[in-house]
Amino acid sequence: MFALTLIFTSCSTEETKVNTDDSETVQVTFGALLNSFNEQNKQADAECRDGVEPAYVMLGGSTNMNAPMGSYDLYKVDLVNNNGSWETTYSEDLALPAGTYYLLHFAVYDASDQVLWVAPREGGAFETEVDDALPLRVDLVAGTKPYINVDVLCYYAREEAAYGYPFFDFDVIEVENSYCIFVNYCDDGTGREYPAYFQVEVWSDEYDGTPVVLSNNTNTITQATTGWPAASVLCIALPDLGDDTYYARVTVLNHPDLDYTADPSDVHQFTFTQADIDGQELFIPAYNHIRINCGGGPGDICDTNVRCELNLENPLSENCKFTYLEDSEEGWVRIDSATDIDLLALIGTDEVELGAVDASLINTDEIRLILDTPYGDSDRISAYAVEVRPNSGGAINTTCWETQCANVVNDYGEISMTFDGFNYSYPFFIKVETINCYDL
Repeated sequence: MFALTLIFTSCSTEETKVNTDDSETVQVTFGALLNSFNEQNKQADAECRDGVEPAYVMLGGSTNMNAPMGSYDLYKVDLVNNNGSWETTYSEDLALPAGTYYLLHFAVYDASDQVLWVAPREGGAFETEVDDALPLRVDLVAGTKPYINVDVLCYYAREEAAYGYPFFDFDVIEVENSYCIFVNYCDDGTGREYPAYFQVEVWSDEYDGTPVVLSNNTNTITQATTGWPAASVLCIALPDLGDDTYYARVTVLNHPDLDYTADPSDVHQFTFTQADIDGQELFIPAYNHIRINCGGGPGDICDTNVRCELNLENPLSENCKFTYLEDSEEGWVRIDSATDIDLLALIGTDEVELGAVDASLINTDEIRLILDTPYGDSDRISAYAVEVRPNSGGAINTTCWETQCANVVNDYGEISMTFDGFNYSYPFFIKVETINCYDL
């Protein structure tokens, strides 16, 4: 575990580095103190990325302890090494009037915009790994210099939910417009699947056309405490794409800490738009997961959206119900031909139809799903999580999938979506979960 100390500095004759005309304004400074890592921590198999220096922190807070994400701003504050202690530089954003505040969001990044440390929040599985999980009460009193520790844990990209941050708000912290990628590679020689070391190239008009200059185009590989290598998610900073389509190529690279042997043919090309960048905020975890050479045979690629799930952290209001597919097995339904399937909700002890899904193939190899509700303008789908999978020898494919999610949908009426990431055929498999709300 790491401990980050908050140093709250008021304007006084003792302190000359803070310039303000308001004697009641308190300037907040964050200092990072590195403690010994707890080997009994649930993250014992995660890599703390020793030797990687923090560059800045994204933080947010409010005077309301229960303020939801989106109701308060996140601020980027640079870090500097002050005799071995990482501290934030002066920031006008952190010049606050005296009063009581709650720190609600705290994530430290390296210079490549990769998450390094995170302060866990109450409600997450890692809450008990620190002495005081967020939200953290902070009392700012003019004329004082209180020191308050903020405990942070090493960030492990495959255990996002354990940090306790609300669905759809943590993984993509938009310091810049960014598109995130994670790659697994399956090696024919060893028969094993590895977290991959990879590079990304991006063009704005066509493959090998006009290059987009990236601040960082390779991810990092580090050794976990168990001896297994760990790979980072790579987030590439981009301008707003507007209506343009960008072209990307991922190439698997060899690395001395990884036992696989990649060759120049281990590449994957794909396009993406601003809608894809925005859509990553709807996934847990928030990145495009690409699995190269991990399908039914050499060279197979599964370019997948990472699974997403509905936000059920808070109790549903009395006019909203969680729905699931009729006759599903662990949520899944096999589709052998175009069909309609009811969406059911458990009300008391009864299963009640609250919607339907129209599932079919279009254009020979694309899936189209239409979600609808039975009562027209008096009910609506307020959230959904949809996952589709192609077949593998007639059975559900266990390595390839696509998902679409929305946490809030305000419009009444049907929702139509298509999936074209694979050459689909019957049978295919779908899992649909929604929150349906109706007018009282």
